[in-house]
Amino acid sequence: MFGLGRRSWLSVLLVGLVALTGIAAWARPAADSAILFIGDGMGPVQIALGRAAAGGELLALERMPYSGLATTLSLGDEVTDSAAASTALATGHKTADGMLSTLADGRRLETILERCRKAGKSVGIISNDALYGATPAGFAVHVQSRGERSEIAAQMARSGALVMMGFGKEEFLPQAAGGTRKDGKDLVAGLRRGGYEVVFTREELGRARRSPLVGLFDDETGPTLAQMVKAAISRLARDDSGFFLIVEQARVDWKEGDSSGVALDVVALDQAVQVALDYARRRGRTLVVVTADHETGDLKIEQPARLSMLSKVKASAAEISDRLNPDRSNIGEVMRAQAGLSDLAEAEVSKIKQAQDAAEAVAAVISQRAGIKWGSGHTATPVKVFAFGPRAEHFTGEMDNTDIPKRMAAALGLRGFAGERR
Repeated sequence: MFGLGRRSWLSVLLVGLVALTGIAAWARPAADSAILFIGDGMGPVQIALGRAAAGGELLALERMPYSGLATTLSLGDEVTDSAAASTALATGHKTADGMLSTLADGRRLETILERCRKAGKSVGIISNDALYGATPAGFAVHVQSRGERSEIAAQMARSGALVMMGFGKEEFLPQAAGGTRKDGKDLVAGLRRGGYEVVFTREELGRARRSPLVGLFDDETGPTLAQMVKAAISRLARDDSGFFLIVEQARVDWKEGDSSGVALDVVALDQAVQVALDYARRRGRTLVVVTADHETGDLKIEQPARLSMLSKVKASAAEISDRLNPDRSNIGEVMRAQAGLSDLAEAEVSKIKQAQDAAEAVAAVISQRAGIKWGSGHTATPVKVFAFGPRAEHFTGEMDNTDIPKRMAAALGLRGFAGERR
């Protein structure tokens, strides 16, 4: 050994460096950032409606390279509510319906968002529902009942998230300031004192430059989901340690019976997913996962299916019905312009004209024309899971919704999350 020449010693040193580099690469987490999209109520058929509305080509989320199916049952019930489903997706544990990241005995469940903060990562929460809604709240709040709106808002304000954007500003303001809080607390003022820039419209969001950021919007002046995701990523990506972002498309769940509304909401989610995928492809080391909390509506496609007609629909049933005259004398004109239906039968016109609820009648006509049959309520239908980026191949086949945060945590190198080893 002592007789090795200079060249031999250099060879030994090179081999050692290569080995150390390999060990370091193996030890480094596969991803340093992750983005989780949740389509509330978005089952496989809802995705098919979105595809049809987008012109029949595969959606961006469907083009993600890996996919699987997840079961969604809650603790003690085959059919989950959004609170229990959010808890499962946030913590990797089951809980009873109505509870947010808490067990019946009061024990708090650590969420993947909280674990990422402990690991030094920036975190963000986005929803086009109220920020105190069950799905976004499940990642940052611990309460026994999803109905504790004021407490949920207060905990969200203390979550330490770099970015929070959603609706429902009323629970962040006291009654004296036009809000609904009965305790007199002004959470908006508190957020501003804590250094947050707080915005209320899409224009204010476009002008905002600071971090941390809170957006509390309304339907009239709020941004799109894609605009919120773009604004969030631009801030979170400044953290060299990486980030975790959860994004909810809440409105699929709201439009039971409204095929056009559901289809357009899936398209809106897909546009937000595209923003995240564009970023992940440019940067690397970013895992993107898309799934749902549950299916809503027991949706089915019947033969003969004519889903392609949804590509001509421009609005939800409620928005279409809002364009009708008080006497509904312009049904043909409105349905032609907004739903692409220029051949309404006399019975279809009569149905809309005589209906107590015009939006329901419009929705029924569109669904019947497209070959879509609606049931009602949440179901136990397994939901799709799509993945792109590091460890995306771990999101294939059949899984439970509790597996999703565990696998994301493993990709991020978060050892021991939800009792799992990496």
